[in-house]
Amino acid sequence: MFLSNLREAGGIPAAGGQIASGVLFRSAAPHQIDEQLAGWVQDAHITSIFDLRSTQETGYLPGFPQSFGAATRMHMPLLEGAIGQLATLDDIYLPLVSQHADTWVELARGILASEASLVHCTAGKDRTGVGVAMVLLAVGAEHDAVMEDYAASTAALSGDWLSTMTAQMSKHGVPMTDEMRTLMVGTSVAGLDKALDVARAQGSIADYLLKHGLSGAELEALGEKLVVG
Repeated sequence: MFLSNLREAGGIPAAGGQIASGVLFRSAAPHQIDEQLAGWVQDAHITSIFDLRSTQETGYLPGFPQSFGAATRMHMPLLEGAIGQLATLDDIYLPLVSQHADTWVELARGILASEASLVHCTAGKDRTGVGVAMVLLAVGAEHDAVMEDYAASTAALSGDWLSTMTAQMSKHGVPMTDEMRTLMVGTSVAGLDKALDVARAQGSIADYLLKHGLSGAELEALGEKLVVG
């Protein structure tokens, strides 16, 4: 597979219908840029690629170029300086919601302005999971379905992607411990929900985005873009 952990949000139930197909995709970072990947980006009509990795991570693996066919890569770095210092998934998720509201407003606006979007981090699981869940829940996607989509990353990452990452870590003398494996491929619906409670304390996920700068008109347009009857 040219992109690990790749899937789209289309078909997730939402108030008034379901999430539209072919509009919002998520994945892990690409390990190589080739014609197959370029062809998929073109065929999927991707015009915006949102890279949520830290600057340190992009130094190890550059990923998508700034321009890739009709797509533009937007680097929105999260967890700067924190890679390797996080012990649990809760350690990752809570600050992503409590400290990075501006990033999620920027992501929502970027998705609204794009024909189709791809959101990724290193594994496409944690930062991507928070961001995609935030956007989907803000437009009325069904909570349990969003969580099921998030949790699907564990199975998607546990094969070839984990083997590749384990081999890379071994080359650098880093052992694959149970704790590291959990951070790399594990998911925690309870942990994600606990973090999202920080946003819901504003009233709802939508209210959280509105409080931090998304306009009511932008939220309404995002719902019209993402939800179909």
